[in-house]
Amino acid sequence: MRLISASLAFLAASTVAQKFEIEYGNTHITRLMSQLEIARKSGDQTLINDLNAKLERAQQGGDSSWNNYETKCHVSAYFDAEIFAVDIMKPPTEVAWAIDRLDKFWRTDSGGDMPYPGDFDRFMHPDGFRVIKVDYEELPEKVKAWRDDQMIKGTEERKYIANVDGVAFFAPGVVTWLLPLFAGKDVEVGKDACEETDELVNLDNYHKRSQNAEPDTKFLVDYVGRSQVGNSIRIKTVAEKRVKVKADEQGEL
Repeated sequence: MRLISASLAFLAASTVAQKFEIEYGNTHITRLMSQLEIARKSGDQTLINDLNAKLERAQQGGDSSWNNYETKCHVSAYFDAEIFAVDIMKPPTEVAWAIDRLDKFWRTDSGGDMPYPGDFDRFMHPDGFRVIKVDYEELPEKVKAWRDDQMIKGTEERKYIANVDGVAFFAPGVVTWLLPLFAGKDVEVGKDACEETDELVNLDNYHKRSQNAEPDTKFLVDYVGRSQVGNSIRIKTVAEKRVKVKADEQGEL
């Protein structure tokens, strides 16, 4: 994930509400977003429409009629950080001191460029590559535990969150991939999140194979809101479990 030229990011305020099923680390979705970005630049509307449809199917899964489901439990949390659009030739001061080390860290084990994990809800923000910066210790404990596990396993994903002298750097798309862990940052294992099962902070429950195995149960994540002033950003995330309501139960509602 090499950093390329981009103008400095500034977003006075932005609020979104998008609910979707995820499969964290879903390279298929990342690839579709990349292809969609290229299609938009080329102006190929037919291809754009086709890719948008594929992306919607990949994100929404099978049954997107949420009226047939009821919420069993949910968790939510805020995450505060700084965010920068990075021009590799003239990076902002807050990132410049780490730029060389980041450029080396965000390479595959074979020396190639790491794939860019994308922005929050798209492959590329209009301002180009954006990087979130926050003290490493300010990351949710479950996110740090996930990274530690990836480091032990030696996966490529271990490089998505860089730790440079106690400061974490990562693409906004990493938040999307790990939304359940950000939303569940205040969950006490064994005490919250669907009684003692900790279902909402178990990433395996968000894999499509798990969703397909139990079609009557859906694990969902939501960006309730994002607001940014200057380079400071606040994100609110929600994770929830929904169960399909049976026909006889719907009649009683």
